[in-house]
Amino acid sequence: MYNKELGIIGIGKIGSGLLKRLLSTDTLNKNEIIIFDIDENKRNIRSKEFNVEIAESNADLVRSSKYVLIAVIPQVIDTVLLEIGPIITEQQTIISIAAGISLTHITKFINNPIGLIRIMTNTPALIGAAATAIAYNNNIKDYQKDFVKKLFNAVGIVVELDEIHLDAVTGLSGSGPAYIFIIIEALADGGVKMGLPRAVSLKLAAQTVLGSAKLLLKTGKHPGELKDMVATPGGTTITAIHEIESAKLRATMIRAVESATIKSKSLNSAKNKN
Repeated sequence: MYNKELGIIGIGKIGSGLLKRLLSTDTLNKNEIIIFDIDENKRNIRSKEFNVEIAESNADLVRSSKYVLIAVIPQVIDTVLLEIGPIITEQQTIISIAAGISLTHITKFINNPIGLIRIMTNTPALIGAAATAIAYNNNIKDYQKDFVKKLFNAVGIVVELDEIHLDAVTGLSGSGPAYIFIIIEALADGGVKMGLPRAVSLKLAAQTVLGSAKLLLKTGKHPGELKDMVATPGGTTITAIHEIESAKLRATMIRAVESATIKSKSLNSAKNKN
């Protein structure tokens, strides 16, 4: 019935990043995908870059696609849903990565009881290192979940959660890259203060964060245990840790996640009242 496995509405950074990874990892091939973006120049560039078909409109894309990925900013998703809602059928699945838009809100625009999946991912998806959380409504079948997990496993790791937890995911891993970039920059600044060349200091700082994260994921050890492996008695590391704890970095990071989560909840509430 549908000649495309996946239609992507919105091909900005995340949409085009996902498209690139799906093709480069052979998760899907170019003939299984169709795209559309309101920006004609953008969709033409992406079509030429990835050699994929362009739909004539959002509605045309929906009529062609078994799975419809909505990768637009929250401010315009209602416009998209108004256009596609009446023509979506029970055989199709909507996947939304629009931040702060609940499954309940999306359902208001859909005439049929279809499967809906909401995604919270982050910018490392651009290089295949995303942290992605998925939540779904009661109409989702196992094969639909498996397909969507296959898509997002192409850009990183995937966890399943109840939708109530997605605001916390936004506060932690959605906004988290920004926190880590600040930490990397600060570490590099420290190296520069102590005489290291800027480029070398930044490279060492970034690799230190990358290597530490990989070590934690690979070993499965608690971060406190890994910290203790570095902090020898009376040494440089424990002296530095004392400074970190005195500055309350740990509490600041906890508050950062908390405040971003609260902000996400408030945005959701405002949007979902409409």
